[in-house]
Amino acid sequence: MASHKFKVGDQVRLVKLASTNTVEAFLNLVTAIDVTRSQDVWEITRLLPADRNGFQYHIKGDQMGPERLVREEQLQFA
Repeated sequence: MASHKFKVGDQVRLVKLASTNTVEAFLNLVTAIDVTRSQDVWEITRLLPADRNGFQYHIKGDQMGPERLVREEQLQFA
């Protein structure tokens, strides 16, 4: 049985990936979060169950703001 690569409290960075999902690609274009800034460190706040695309997580940045939903493949350890 597969398990999450990250756990709650882990510090991570976002990896920019090209999306084949048109809705996700659009949301990445209009989001206020610049995932190209690799120096930004995020914290895992919640583990979500796997869907057909793998595990998902809620992450929160250093500044006050909303949490973001990301897939495991979009993360790397900080």
